[in-house]
Amino acid sequence: MRRQPWHFKQLVLQFSTLLLMPIVPISLGGCASPAGTDLTSADLHATLEALAAQHHVCGVTIAVIKGRKLDSIDSATGCLPALTLNSDSVFQAASLSKPVFAYEVLKLVEQGRLELDAPVVKYLPRGYRHQFHPLEAEPPLKKTDLVTDPQLQAVTVRMVLNHTSGLPNWASRPLSFDSAPGTKWGYSGEGFVLLQRAVEAVTGEPLDRFMTAQVFKPQAMEHSDYVWSARIAQNLVTGTKANGAPRAPWDFTTPVAAFTLYTSAADYGKFLVTVLNDDHVLKQITASPVSVDPSLDLSWGLSWGIERVQDDLYIWHWGNNPGYRAFVIASVRTGDGFVMLTNSENGLKLAEPITQRLLPDKHKLFGFPMLDGGITEFLCRTLRLCL
Repeated sequence: MRRQPWHFKQLVLQFSTLLLMPIVPISLGGCASPAGTDLTSADLHATLEALAAQHHVCGVTIAVIKGRKLDSIDSATGCLPALTLNSDSVFQAASLSKPVFAYEVLKLVEQGRLELDAPVVKYLPRGYRHQFHPLEAEPPLKKTDLVTDPQLQAVTVRMVLNHTSGLPNWASRPLSFDSAPGTKWGYSGEGFVLLQRAVEAVTGEPLDRFMTAQVFKPQAMEHSDYVWSARIAQNLVTGTKANGAPRAPWDFTTPVAAFTLYTSAADYGKFLVTVLNDDHVLKQITASPVSVDPSLDLSWGLSWGIERVQDDLYIWHWGNNPGYRAFVIASVRTGDGFVMLTNSENGLKLAEPITQRLLPDKHKLFGFPMLDGGITEFLCRTLRLCL
């Protein structure tokens, strides 16, 4: 597969950073159901087909969980020519990478190898060297900085996982804090890279090898990895722009805990089942959430968004990479949920109607600004400028 030069990758990373920032005040139309389609009476496959066609999502696969067990896997395509999809079709999971990494962090905490409330730099005796571009395996020193800000000493493992580290989402220049550690919620990919370095130091392994040995192989997640490989490429679905045009391949050969996970719906469904059946981890995730938006009943636990609806809690996350969108949600009380992977920048438009179809409730989380399609989708849809 053709790899893009770094200046292109840098441009796309900058745009993907914008996609993740909650600053776009323009409504992108939400996730409305197709006009004239009664999704409550349609079967799930018909629902997927209708939504994919309505929103021009070229490929979507979902794994449905019922009662903490994998129940079914389905797929649909909304573009011509139709894609051939199955349970092993691989997508970039984008920020759905974070909960998978966090699960193993919590396992290291159980083993006593990490402490939730210890400073992350405790595990980095040589300090933390921040990379301006985390996808560069061996960046020159001029593209890194040794972080000397004393606030770094206050950033704990817990703060990274619940996004209160005070670090920015991404920084392509010397790293500085957006807020004091532990004072407020602020979504941060940089925090996860910091924690990734600590995990690699503690385990003595690069992230991809460690996660394969500890998560993917034990859970028979045969189509998952934090780096691109020929094995992954065999089932990888090409990402598309909001207008359905294919995106040039962007192969992640350097693992980044925040966004480089490749996976299938079947594999991520297995992971979600594991989380829902792990009472100790689930209690850790939900025990002490930090407030994100009280008006939406939204808070953040240990690497999962938490929505409180009457007598239930839902854990959820979304993913947003160029050419791909993803979403996962599950009820803590019933153990029902689903993961959705798409190869479209319109993919998040399917999240709300599928959630209402499978988990009918008053889900205010879809009012969260970071679930908007992002600046690239807006430009493509309104100005036909499909970057």
